Amino acid sequence: MTLQDEMAAFFDSYVDAFARWDADAVCDLWEPVGLFPSPGGNFAMDRQSFRGHCATLMDFYRQQGVVRPQGELLSTAELFPQVAEARMAYRMEGENAETVAEWEHVYLLRRTDRWRVTLTIADGEMAAWAVRGARS
Repeated sequence: MTLQDEMAAFFDSYVDAFARWDADAVCDLWEPVGLFPSPGGNFAMDRQSFRGHCATLMDFYRQQGVVRPQGELLSTAELFPQVAEARMAYRMEGENAETVAEWEHVYLLRRTDRWRVTLTIADGEMAAWAVRGARS
């Protein structure tokens, strides 16, 4: 299986976990501590804190009218053995499949027993929600 195939399968399960509103499943696809560089400052969350963050984020999406998240893997590259970068395009769909918001997201992943996200840069998402007047 190529890296592209592995990343496509990984992000299919990632988007599916969000589509099922399953914070535990999303959390399980992350390293025990995730890193989050952002324009407002960098921070890290352990798995339990991240699980709460996921639940809050899913509630936020629903409040914004998101019915189904869609994701497309745009690119991936192996940076080092067992370390990869992936760029995703997300489109949040509303009740009639209208676009609620869309953005690109960058991830760094590490493979130990399997691929897991270790770092994400969510500037595109924060900007997309800000344009709508919502704070993510």
